[in-house]
Amino acid sequence: MGKNKLIIHHIPRSMILSQQQLVADKTLVRLCAKMHKILEFQAVVLAAGKGSRLPDVGGSVSKCLLPVGPYPVLWYSLNMLEKVGFQETMIVVLDEDKSNILNALENCPLKIKYELIDIPSEEDWGTANSLKYISNRVTTDLVVVSGDLITNINLNEVLNLYRKHDAALTTLFFNNGPEEWQKLPGLPNKTKPDRDLVCVDEETQRLVFLASASDFEGNVSIPKLLVKKFESINMYSRLLDAHVYVMKKWIINYFIDADRFTSIKGELIPLIVKKQLSKPKNPAEKKGTSEKNVELFKDIFYYAVDHGYESKIRQMSAYNDHKLGSKPVYCNDTLRCYAHIPDKNTFGIRVNTLSSFCLSNKKIISQWENLTGSPLTDRLHPNSEVKTKQIDETCTVGEKSFVSEKTSIKNTFIAANCTIENKVRLTNCIIMNNVTIKEGCVLQDCIIYTGATLEGNCSLQYCIVGPHHLVSASTAGVHQLYAETTDNMITLG
Repeated sequence: MGKNKLIIHHIPRSMILSQQQLVADKTLVRLCAKMHKILEFQAVVLAAGKGSRLPDVGGSVSKCLLPVGPYPVLWYSLNMLEKVGFQETMIVVLDEDKSNILNALENCPLKIKYELIDIPSEEDWGTANSLKYISNRVTTDLVVVSGDLITNINLNEVLNLYRKHDAALTTLFFNNGPEEWQKLPGLPNKTKPDRDLVCVDEETQRLVFLASASDFEGNVSIPKLLVKKFESINMYSRLLDAHVYVMKKWIINYFIDADRFTSIKGELIPLIVKKQLSKPKNPAEKKGTSEKNVELFKDIFYYAVDHGYESKIRQMSAYNDHKLGSKPVYCNDTLRCYAHIPDKNTFGIRVNTLSSFCLSNKKIISQWENLTGSPLTDRLHPNSEVKTKQIDETCTVGEKSFVSEKTSIKNTFIAANCTIENKVRLTNCIIMNNVTIKEGCVLQDCIIYTGATLEGNCSLQYCIVGPHHLVSASTAGVHQLYAETTDNMITLG
């Protein structure tokens, strides 16, 4: 029997994988992975924010538990993950909020499994600190979602952009145009919203520049290398950062070892975007070694290494991410960041200011089917008692609440265990849990926090009533704040 011969065949160019074929093959790999219970992504929802831009009159009410329509804010982020097939997620919360959040989510329709991971309430941790805290649980690429996000976007649009280009990082921005002006309850406020300067290559969707507008006093300087490298850059100053980030596992390893980041949005993401313009240093150029020639600090490119066949496939493929010019695919960049900006009809809002809190409640019913895929059937909870017939279709009433017969309620959200007595008129109001509104009160565009009581015949417009506060009978007020005073109160920020 003769020896076996190794025969090498020439591969025609037509047989070389295109990027589209590569994406299809990756899809097949993902399906096989699911069959073997290998996770492609893990998800984490960051819900430990204290709501520093909201009025500090909410007492113990966590930002992620603020009511928007029939459910707390946090439910909408979890529902978004559930809709695209996530079966489980981690939720980072403050330890003082854990029991309240568990109780609230138990009353929400959810199939996704969630694990609440609590962090110390007394510590002033940033979002990067929270990720560092759960890093030992992260074994795959990570999807980071803000716990105050409400959107009807299909998250697969962001995930597929990440997959297609084997990105280090992919982000989500909403281009909703100028913020809608609305008259807000509470004391007058002249605080201007923070804005980002975002540069995206029009052809490739590469996120090439990210900075806060407050970092620039006058003119904005863009690195010359960006202009040479990318032919059509769009600069935006009114995008809403959704705080949705899809990132490689090695990014977690990098910022843990670096040990100098506290904020994902403010520090980590801008650095990674900026590092796209750099190249890995040659070993001879590296500095910062000990006497034994051991590197003291590892640069980001030490972590950004292809461990599979991605780089070899790109070299063999005819695919290029840009149409014109002689530049190689991805300009040979090791780091690649992308931004998904859906069309303006996409609903996206972050409930992190008083304005967005009011606006989200104003629009939630009209957007309900787009958000959830099904109509809202139980606007009035079956365990509530609503005797009035003067309640319109834009209202919701929570569990075990009682609404008297002679009342008029329009575009108002009433939470659980509330009592609304006779001859009360509510228009454009948000009524939280365990609130009592006594006979003859007239409220317009007001926010009433948990446990508050309004005595008879109060007349309030554009007012905020803090938790467990008692408003005396016949009180009349416009743009007022009724709350227990605290040393650290921020009336409107």
